Amino acid sequence: MPEDDTSSPRTMNGLRTRPALQAGLVALVVGAMAQWISHQQHLVFAFWDAQAHLDIARRVVDSVTPGLQMLGTVWLPVPHLLLLPFTLVDAWWWNGLAGGLVGLLAFIVIGAAVHDLLVRRTGHPALAWCGTLLVLGNPSLLYLQTTAMTEPVLLAFLTASVAALDRWAEATDGRTRALGVAAWCAALAVGTRYDGWFYVMLATPVVAWLAHAGGAGWFRAAWRFGWPSALMVAAWLGYNALYFDDPLAFQRGAWSAQSQQAALAAQGLLPTKGNLLTATTTYLGAVGLTVGMLVGAAGLLALGVLLRHRHRFAGALLLYAALPFNILALVGGQSALSLPWSAPPGVANLRYGLMLLPAAAIGLTLAASRAMRRGESWRRGTLLALGVLVVAQVGLWTIGGTAQIGALREGLAIRDGDPRQQAAADWLAMHYDQGRVLVDPAINVSPRSRIALRDRIYAWTWQLGPAALAAPEDAVDWVLVDQRANPNAVSAAIKDRRPFLARFDRRFAQDGLEIWRRR
Repeated sequence: MPEDDTSSPRTMNGLRTRPALQAGLVALVVGAMAQWISHQQHLVFAFWDAQAHLDIARRVVDSVTPGLQMLGTVWLPVPHLLLLPFTLVDAWWWNGLAGGLVGLLAFIVIGAAVHDLLVRRTGHPALAWCGTLLVLGNPSLLYLQTTAMTEPVLLAFLTASVAALDRWAEATDGRTRALGVAAWCAALAVGTRYDGWFYVMLATPVVAWLAHAGGAGWFRAAWRFGWPSALMVAAWLGYNALYFDDPLAFQRGAWSAQSQQAALAAQGLLPTKGNLLTATTTYLGAVGLTVGMLVGAAGLLALGVLLRHRHRFAGALLLYAALPFNILALVGGQSALSLPWSAPPGVANLRYGLMLLPAAAIGLTLAASRAMRRGESWRRGTLLALGVLVVAQVGLWTIGGTAQIGALREGLAIRDGDPRQQAAADWLAMHYDQGRVLVDPAINVSPRSRIALRDRIYAWTWQLGPAALAAPEDAVDWVLVDQRANPNAVSAAIKDRRPFLARFDRRFAQDGLEIWRRR
């Protein structure tokens, strides 16, 4: 196949229209089917974080103290701002569809962007579809896009940015519109997860290098790409300073990842901190359980091929930024990840491995395209090897079930780890009618309970919290308490309190988790 086949005007025009749209349509159909299955199997709210994301978005308008400050500092704001309009529809907030709609849109973007890049760089539609379907058919991604988790949103912005960068690098007419698209998609990635910050740090010098190699102004190109992300970072720092009196509240606040990992390290539960080898093997294990053992391994091997053709595949190589970022985060103690075979064993944050999925699928496909250029025998052998790999990987997923589908395995472990919480949410969904609820922070209140956020009273709720703890019989209509949690301000507020016991009945109890209702 000639090297310049993919740069013909007819092919380039096709790339910008029909193939990407076709891939987006396939993603829509496949993603919608996964959404239906996830809802039918009650998997949408398996991750507590998915419930939290929906609540954070909703509480900007539904809260005792509504406003942008309710976005908090624990997570970056873009996913919650995207969720916000969908959570305003009560039914979509209650059943989790608000998160699914955003996830499905992200899934469509991922499919279209990956296919756009592959058709352009391989010039082989069938091979491009193979790589695209490796992404769209991944069971971990299919599941996560049905929830309100932020990983699919990040992957959408990253793949869109890389596809646009690749289009800009291939252009010969000097137009920079694609570079602007790449810049703003990168900025949105920066506002979604901190992986996006690392991506921009690597992508900006790559843009300068590509511009210089093409005879264009390297500084102007780097500036055009980097300034939207710099603006996003400045906005985030300003938000933290304005509402929380510390521009770095997200990094060193009480609920920051750093604080949470420090607590784990103190208990000896952070074996990857300061250990590069353990961090590397741990992250690669997560890649195997989410991307797929065979696809992940092949994608990492393909990295060598892409590096040998780094100018041509510079955009695709940027997707591999997930590998050093996650390893460095583990080594630095900024992230936690456990595997079923690690010590101690677990499945916490297995989904982080999925960040390497687009890189593995694209890298594998591009490496295959290079091999197929060597002649007919290489073409046949490569296609046969790809077919065997895909069939074997599907076989592993089928035989291994959820054990080989990392994101789903992690979600089920969370959902089924405390059946009391699920039972209480089911009971509330059927019996809660109205009224304020004093909530023990040890209890996760699901959106499907239909309790408005402005009616959830915690110990820290402005004005209402202290009043509810002092005299719950006068301030609230419901009390949710976990008697097993210690210390427990809510339990202490109702224990042996005669005025409370005279006005409230215990309507639900399971292993210490109780729901009290005013008579």
